[in-house]
Amino acid sequence: MRKVIFYLSLIVSISLLWNIIRILGEDLDRLTQYGYGYLVGKIILFSIFLTVVLFTRKSISK
Repeated sequence: MRKVIFYLSLIVSISLLWNIIRILGEDLDRLTQYGYGYLVGKIILFSIFLTVVLFTRKSISK
């Protein structure tokens, strides 16, 4: 079960990181207040899923 959580969280983290990089690279000058809130929400979700990846990684490598 931990492997499934690890790989699922890893995939979600990578897709969120890709989305954050795209927003910062292409759309940063066009963001409104709602856009900045959207970006901060994506960053918070990325940090949550990255934390899950780091906690489940220890059990995978053993």
